[in-house]
Amino acid sequence: MKFFSISAFHTFILSATHYRVGLLLPGASAQAQAQYLRQGREYAAGVDNSFRLLLREGIIDAIPTSICESLRKPAAPQGKNVILVVGDGMGWEMIRAGAIAKKVIDELVALGVDIKKGATGDKATTAKAQFAGRTLDDYYKSGKGSGLSFQELEGFNVITTSTPLIGDATPGNHYGAARSMLGDVEGHDNGMAPLLKDKKGKPLVFDPRDIFKGGNMVLWDDAKGGAYPWDENYFKVADGNQTSKHFDPEFILQHAIDSANSASAYSTGVKSSVNMMGVDLYENPVRTILEEALSCDKSGGVVTSVPILHATPGAFITHTNNRRNKHHLQDGFREVQPTFAMGTCAGIYQPSKELKQSMIDGGLKSSHSFLFQNAAVLAEDFYDSIQDKDPDDGHHVLACFGGEYSGNTKLENMPFRGLDSSYSGRWCSQGSVVKDEDDLPIGVTPTTPPQLCDHWPQNELQNIPHMKENVVEALKFLGKDNNGFFMMFEQGDIDWAAHANSMDDLLGAMLDIDDSVSEIMKWIKDNGGYEKNALYVTADHDHYLTLLPHFPQVIANLIIDGLSHNITPKNNSNVNTWDTAIKAGRHNDNSKKSQTEHLKDFATWSDADIQNVAHFFGPPGSGGNGWGSHSTRPIVMHHQGDDGCLDALVGKGYRVLGQEVKGSTGKVDQVHVHACMMRQLFNL
Repeated sequence: MKFFSISAFHTFILSATHYRVGLLLPGASAQAQAQYLRQGREYAAGVDNSFRLLLREGIIDAIPTSICESLRKPAAPQGKNVILVVGDGMGWEMIRAGAIAKKVIDELVALGVDIKKGATGDKATTAKAQFAGRTLDDYYKSGKGSGLSFQELEGFNVITTSTPLIGDATPGNHYGAARSMLGDVEGHDNGMAPLLKDKKGKPLVFDPRDIFKGGNMVLWDDAKGGAYPWDENYFKVADGNQTSKHFDPEFILQHAIDSANSASAYSTGVKSSVNMMGVDLYENPVRTILEEALSCDKSGGVVTSVPILHATPGAFITHTNNRRNKHHLQDGFREVQPTFAMGTCAGIYQPSKELKQSMIDGGLKSSHSFLFQNAAVLAEDFYDSIQDKDPDDGHHVLACFGGEYSGNTKLENMPFRGLDSSYSGRWCSQGSVVKDEDDLPIGVTPTTPPQLCDHWPQNELQNIPHMKENVVEALKFLGKDNNGFFMMFEQGDIDWAAHANSMDDLLGAMLDIDDSVSEIMKWIKDNGGYEKNALYVTADHDHYLTLLPHFPQVIANLIIDGLSHNITPKNNSNVNTWDTAIKAGRHNDNSKKSQTEHLKDFATWSDADIQNVAHFFGPPGSGGNGWGSHSTRPIVMHHQGDDGCLDALVGKGYRVLGQEVKGSTGKVDQVHVHACMMRQLFNL
């Protein structure tokens, strides 16, 4: 028999509305509660959730009276196991870079080249000749592509990552504002602030229109940003050619979503603002798909290469208006208690010490296995103690790495490799901001040490399973649940590498996610195929990467020469250009300089660097490492086992606080993904 810890708000049992409509909510201000009650009738008629969305679009015939009802029908299937893989920051161009790198590596291995050490003599000459003149045209320039395991999945869709924007924009329009219908989310707990007022002193009403039309949604514009992530205009700009009339290469730089509210759209099917997780725009908790699984006697797990309660995994477990609210994060984990949770335990983004201690020698000892990185335990033995444990017996697993468990390093991410698949030999990019006499930034000087460094302390690697091995163990454990499971796996360091403009780190992380998804696909094949499992592989947002035509040849030559770390220039600074420009007041500059020109003032790559590595970050002309932030460009999803749900929702809209948001032609949104995952998980 399973036992689940149910949080306070779960005592308000969800009806088919999937919301606590008209109920007073713990923690909400009196004003917010009164407004919520006044709008109860409107909410009951209009606020969207996955059931209503699916019913409205004709994908289901009726809304079940309870979330578990469809699983209790005589002879009804239990629904599918649902596995969501999130490559954090893994835009279409990142996928293409990884796919090309994988194909190049496979070809070089077949030629006898040592990927870690390179080749010399005739072997090197032969290998370089084979790649001479190799360009992007020899691989793919649009669409689904091939080369990585998940590109073999049958389904493929483009996804918008639209975020609400309440009130004023952030300085420089860098990210969407961390602001709910109660104001800035920092400084107060969920619901503990008065409602925002409009100019007439009345509670602010959400406007579903695009921000450029006076609304509160950052919607995608095909004319300004391209119909698809591979739109030819991005490459025309890079080549110095004329683009379409309305295309703007700086459009995708404005008001980006963050990983918290992006993952929250996947986990709840509800839109929220930047920094918010598992809550709606009124800061009211919304049940996640992982919690729904637990409530129906299924298992729920998260596996991540970054901290367990960081933005993406945290959005499936916790309910907070601010991703940095420590007590919300730790209280959420204690209340939900995922069946399986694995990642780093660092900083505030981890279960509390008290909870972990309870798993060791307290009240949770018999029902929880707490595993942690230990110099006395080798990676191959790390999961030995849970092999006879079963979630059907109510057992849970928490696996912690990094942080206080990683010696003196306190690292926040799992070991990540480079292009050569080693965990050593990389540039530890550094930069120093140059300031004028008024203490305002005027430039950046790269200060990367001349000595190569390691991706991870070499002496600790023997104690840490590779990410694919953690994924395998999670599947083995969760797969024992006779009622099925939901699992979210995140490769979080793709995002961290893109923030640092490091292609070496990025390609290593892409190889990691490829290996892990390959293991997931093997597990699915051995456990009922896609009739019993649904697999979704996607991102939470994009960055701004552009590959140059000779990228494949550059990758090959650097590996052959044993210099693959140079795919990231030594001149890389790891300093965010637009953050620095904003500190310099460039976002308020009244000159005719473009944002791209301002970015270049704080970039550190030379033109030769860009050609030598055959790629750049940021808009063309911004200096190679000219961005380092998220963008609003749509992402892609590879999937199988979805049974046509996503395809049926292409171009469809959705509702935010009862207001209809227009869909994007040829695309689905993240809330549609939640709806389709719910359909598969609960046999709707």
